[in-house]
Amino acid sequence: MRVLGIDPGTVRMGVGIVETQGSSYKLIHYDVLKLSSSEAMSLRLGKIFSFVQKTIKDYNVDAVSIEDVFFSVNAKSALKLGQGRGAAITAAVNLGLEVHEYTPKEIKKAVSCYGGAGKEQVAQMVGFLTGVKNIRPYDAADAIAISICHLNTVPFRRASA
Repeated sequence: MRVLGIDPGTVRMGVGIVETQGSSYKLIHYDVLKLSSSEAMSLRLGKIFSFVQKTIKDYNVDAVSIEDVFFSVNAKSALKLGQGRGAAITAAVNLGLEVHEYTPKEIKKAVSCYGGAGKEQVAQMVGFLTGVKNIRPYDAADAIAISICHLNTVPFRRASA
């Protein structure tokens, strides 16, 4: 199974594609879409939509996983993040893919066994799990972790179905 993980954002959005090879993970691709905060939100959302669709098509993705909205003290930032997530989710669903959402705590726990892990620890564990060291920026490492989180969760979802 090949999974696209998305670390959402409207200025920086990380993507990471991972597939399973037996009991190990193979990192297929990672990238960060960088957008200008001075650009109109509607244009940024269109670019997010196009970027996600192109990534799905280029890498023949089977499923998409995305970080769920987390609590934020800044309501305006949370709304913008939600809009970015919406554009990414719509791009995937428009291509017929299922989208799975995970909280930051679930993602961190899936790769580091600790839900309060920091960005550096998550990046190190992603490197260890994929065999690719020094994955930067952290947006990309987080997206890869989101893919791994889904791959770790799929067997349990199938067993409970």
